[in-house]
Amino acid sequence: MNKPLFAIMLGLSATGALAQTVPPRQILISALGTVRTPPDRVTVGYMVRGEGTTSDEATAKLRDQAEAIRAGAQGLLRGAAEVRASQFDIAPVRSRECNANSYGPPQLSTGPCAILGYVASMPVTVTTPRVADAGTLVGLIGRLGGLQASIARYWLSDDTIARQKAMRAALLNAKAQATLIAEGAGGKLGALIRVQDSGYREVPIEMVSVDAATAYPPAPPAPPAPPAPIRVDLAPQPIETNVRLMAAYAIDQ
Repeated sequence: MNKPLFAIMLGLSATGALAQTVPPRQILISALGTVRTPPDRVTVGYMVRGEGTTSDEATAKLRDQAEAIRAGAQGLLRGAAEVRASQFDIAPVRSRECNANSYGPPQLSTGPCAILGYVASMPVTVTTPRVADAGTLVGLIGRLGGLQASIARYWLSDDTIARQKAMRAALLNAKAQATLIAEGAGGKLGALIRVQDSGYREVPIEMVSVDAATAYPPAPPAPPAPPAPIRVDLAPQPIETNVRLMAAYAIDQ
């Protein structure tokens, strides 16, 4: 009599332990949220060049041209521009008959290798919130002597709001997918248990809204450079912000 009773008690104990160790049913979803936002910044790049028989002459010409372009850009953009230059090079110019190069033996600056003059060059970038004036700015820089003027990139000054919108979109996509899976499994979708981003970091389920990005600081207006620049209108692509999440949902019976 004792043996069957002991077996029954052991079986009940094992069943209870198994029930405690079985995890609740969950659905793990990978979802992508995408938001497309018009850019609020544009960066234009160009090259300034100065030539002269001496390095000082080349440098002075480069300085004057750089200042003329900067003034013209500030006038067009009404001061809402950041002009940056972090590199500056001066190179001697020799005859084509000179075989001097950086890999060969050094050459005296005589005969065909005599220095004929100097070329100073400086890459410059202009960043502005006046995105609509980007094409006009490129044309104006070319008129004022800037070389290789082009739009380097459109971008967002602060993507915090865009990333939050993309995160919410990803959560909506995750919930839609999880609902279909739960219904297909004969249950119904339960509560959201856990959310991780693509870097496996836990994401708070209740996200705090963020205020709009700070406006570009105003700058004093500058007179436009005569003559009036040729208007060029562009239509930049929106900036795409993607957020991928891993979401775990419970399955209710």
